[in-house]
Amino acid sequence: MDLKAVVFDLDGTLIGAPKPFVQLKEELAEMLRERGIPEELIGDLTPMYESLLRIAEGTEIPFEELHSLQVGLEVDRIRESYPFEGTRELLDFLREKGIRLALMTRSSREAAITALKTHGLLDYFEVVSAREDVPPEELKPNPGQLKKILDALRLPPSKVLVVGDHGYDVLPAMKLGTLSVLITGHSEGRMTFDVESEPTFRVENLKALKELIERLLSTYVVVPAYNEEKTLGGVLDDLLRYFRREEIIVVNDGSRDRTEEIARSKGVHVLTHLVNRGLGGALGTGMVYALRRGARLIITFDADGQHLVEDAIRVMAPVAEGRADFAVGSRLKGDTSQMPFLKKFGNFVLDTITAIFARKFVSDSQSGLRCFNSECASKIRITCDRYAVSSEFIIEASKAGCRISEVPIRAVYTEYSMNKGTNVMEGIKIALNLLFDKLR
Repeated sequence: MDLKAVVFDLDGTLIGAPKPFVQLKEELAEMLRERGIPEELIGDLTPMYESLLRIAEGTEIPFEELHSLQVGLEVDRIRESYPFEGTRELLDFLREKGIRLALMTRSSREAAITALKTHGLLDYFEVVSAREDVPPEELKPNPGQLKKILDALRLPPSKVLVVGDHGYDVLPAMKLGTLSVLITGHSEGRMTFDVESEPTFRVENLKALKELIERLLSTYVVVPAYNEEKTLGGVLDDLLRYFRREEIIVVNDGSRDRTEEIARSKGVHVLTHLVNRGLGGALGTGMVYALRRGARLIITFDADGQHLVEDAIRVMAPVAEGRADFAVGSRLKGDTSQMPFLKKFGNFVLDTITAIFARKFVSDSQSGLRCFNSECASKIRITCDRYAVSSEFIIEASKAGCRISEVPIRAVYTEYSMNKGTNVMEGIKIALNLLFDKLR
């Protein structure tokens, strides 16, 4: 993937401290009571910074005075902090890969800088954004703080990964369209409340995060293309938002139109069959090439425009996280409102036939959006040259013991894409091909 920068949260993500935030709140509340602030105005101090702004508005006490209490408690707490296991190894790895680093924290600047200096981490970060650096209405979970970081780095959201341990870190990433990772296994430093959010990826700790990023940086996309001059340019432009040119492999399967010319104009890898070998032949060529180039993950993506690149990211998530070896994007588990009845029925018949041979039911065995890890991909033996390859992937992966996952996706049906892919006659051919091939 074309990952240019990682924006980290600090407390609960890179460092932890023995004193939990709930104790910090209790100590701050006691200080406020000593200043005569009534209990009903103090409330539960969730979140603390915004609560102090509210209290200042309801009293004659200047906000700066109240804020200094919180800063003092934060700095005292942070002096007892420690980096989580794997912090320095991860930052060293990212720096070696040329990935720029930034920090986005709700902590005070004094506490953040103290923590970074104490643990020798300050020099890793090109940008450090603390809560005093932005107006309160821009502080995360609002997107303004992250937007200023992206502006400072001069990078589009699709080239940036946000890493945090709380929904407050994920929400601005969702709003701006960056990738995001939620670290689920760090309890020290986590805020005392939860918010609903949908990160791109989830990992338990920093070691797992490093493994995730290693896989992301070695992901290849295989795009089989036969006479796709009408759609291929737009498909490649979408993929290039997230993937490097050298990671995209277009297999020009004997096209007679401008497919090869358009692919080469985008600067991606182009492999050309002199004759049309069919979908299976094209995917086989692309996957072998990706494996030879050291791919850790391989995504297959149709050239007719019926897939969304955001769905490709979602399909790769369980494989990138290490929870699956092979993931299939299921149109039947997603929004099927645009899918014609005949396609639904045909898919069901082929799914059933595939399940008989695979001994595993996959709700959309004919989906062209898939992700394999290299171990699973290397075990798959492709013998079907044409559309039967979609079922063959399921059968071969199941026989090889690959862990198979399904991810809901939405297919974009146009008049053009409706004329592509499988139809009733093609479905019959697929069934017969599978029967003859697997009974040989």
